[in-house]
Amino acid sequence: MWKKVLLTVVLLGVLICTAGCDGMKGDIYFWVKDYNDIASWKSMVTPGGGEGSVTKGDQVAIIQAAPDGWGGVQSEKVTLDLSKNPMLLVQVRENHDGFKWGAKFVPSNLQMEDHAWGFYLIEDNNFKWNNYAGVDLRAKLGQIFIDMYGEKVEGVFWLYAAGSPDATVEITSVKMFNQK
Repeated sequence: MWKKVLLTVVLLGVLICTAGCDGMKGDIYFWVKDYNDIASWKSMVTPGGGEGSVTKGDQVAIIQAAPDGWGGVQSEKVTLDLSKNPMLLVQVRENHDGFKWGAKFVPSNLQMEDHAWGFYLIEDNNFKWNNYAGVDLRAKLGQIFIDMYGEKVEGVFWLYAAGSPDATVEITSVKMFNQK
């Protein structure tokens, strides 16, 4: 008798767990770009300089700085909902010693001329070895940005190499997910 009760409880537990796990299926990322996507991005559109280039390598997008020593590429337009605390993740395979890379966001509806140079999301760094660099976009952009542009803002991401005309950065993927 106890065996039947125990078996029923265990089966009921497995059924509940399975039903609960099915509800959790699905990708948490709302924006995903792999190296193929990034390799098709165009040069950054800046007020002057920094028009880098990109080529597709061995499972990476290789971003090359411009002749003036920094530059890169920009994504297609994306709309951020900062009320959901989006997180940006950039997976970097390689950035050679002596060079740096970074990421910026440039709003489409510029409120100030200087904003055409973008807002730093990930400052110039030498992070590499196929790790992720991540940033909470709401926290990084801050309340002053939100007051100017609102919580829903359209713009482009810049990924760039810096430090020399020979600077490169190898990007594997770029992803975003909402924390709320």
